[in-house]
Amino acid sequence: MSKSENIFRQFSSANLVNVTPEELKANLQGRLGEIDFESEGYLESELEQQRDLSIKFHWGHDHDFGDFKIDGRMGNRHLYLFDKFLELFPLTVGSFENKHVLDIGCWTGGTTLLLSAISEKVTAVEEVKKYADTTRYLSNAFGCNAEVISESLYDLNSERFYDQFDCVYFPGVIYHLSDPVLALRILFNTLRIGGDILIETAGIQSDEPICRFDGNYIYHQNGTREELNRGGWNYFIMSGPALERMMQEAGFEQIQTFWDETSKRLFAYGKKDSQIGICKAGLSVPDIK
Repeated sequence: MSKSENIFRQFSSANLVNVTPEELKANLQGRLGEIDFESEGYLESELEQQRDLSIKFHWGHDHDFGDFKIDGRMGNRHLYLFDKFLELFPLTVGSFENKHVLDIGCWTGGTTLLLSAISEKVTAVEEVKKYADTTRYLSNAFGCNAEVISESLYDLNSERFYDQFDCVYFPGVIYHLSDPVLALRILFNTLRIGGDILIETAGIQSDEPICRFDGNYIYHQNGTREELNRGGWNYFIMSGPALERMMQEAGFEQIQTFWDETSKRLFAYGKKDSQIGICKAGLSVPDIK
């Protein structure tokens, strides 16, 4: 059993704090497949250009609660990624002890629960309200010290979030962002001096600093519009050198990147050694810290 599997197994129905096993099962299973676009702020006329995952409820990662199991679209990827970060970069499970971790794009909470088990506090950010609500419910059910914020990553550009976190956990998100350099700068500003960032993303295996642009008309996985199960909606798919340059622009140092041939994905690590400036020429938010 891997380190992450051993940690995550505690989140079973036997260890609930604030709800009963029957309440947990009924609540979570009742969410599956729900179609709700109005609470997400979409007009019906806009739906063709929105992500299926934002309109219809899809469970994120596999979760065996003991008396029942929910299979997620991403399987056990949350566990694989955590173990991979520990393997590739100067980290151990103990590196998260007494740390405040910012979990970006928490989906249905698998990663948030995992991080909450090994850190002092987790703040999870999820722009899709139905997923933020699910993560909040799960965190409360298991008595986790986790705050869940239903906002865009870009909303973290405020005094409230400056210099608040010891680690930013950022897998599977940056290639879905229209403005990755700005996003990295915002996350840089949320870190305390000495904090670090862990990134995983779809990528390009190349020694050149290149990006490919897809856009929301490109679907990368089979699925149907009728069933709202299409995958895609990516923006910039980048190579390791391109991501390194973006991270450097944002202020990060001690940057490492690694192409994982098994998953065909890109991993990266960086630290905030000091609060340094950013080039503001052409920046979409020129008054950013």
